[in-house]
Amino acid sequence: MTRRESRICVFELLYEADFHKDIDPLEVYDRSLSSREAKGSEFAKSLFTLCALNIAEIDKIISESAENWKLSRMTAVTKAILRMAVGEMLYTEVPPKACINEAVEISKVYDEGKAPRFINGVLNKIARACGKIADGE
Repeated sequence: MTRRESRICVFELLYEADFHKDIDPLEVYDRSLSSREAKGSEFAKSLFTLCALNIAEIDKIISESAENWKLSRMTAVTKAILRMAVGEMLYTEVPPKACINEAVEISKVYDEGKAPRFINGVLNKIARACGKIADGE
């Protein structure tokens, strides 16, 4: 499984977990991937776990960076992609530009209209605020 396929898997799981708030996200992982190839992807499992365990902090960072947008107003797809990308950017060694690029590319396939531009803007703002990229980049 490629890194992109793993990210898509994580995005899908975060999307699903958002609808099953009464279930532990790690249980969502086990249920959803019981028959999928991704179950064997350590990158997918690690990234999903990092995102699930830090969802409150990730949501706070997204909320502070998405000017004039509340999480509740974002589509579930946009929210899941942002959560996945912010988790990857903050809690892994993957270069932030790669995280941003992958999130934008995934949003072009799974999200609608202006979402890729919105996601790019929010993620770049977060990366700058966290010192992951310089202002001119």
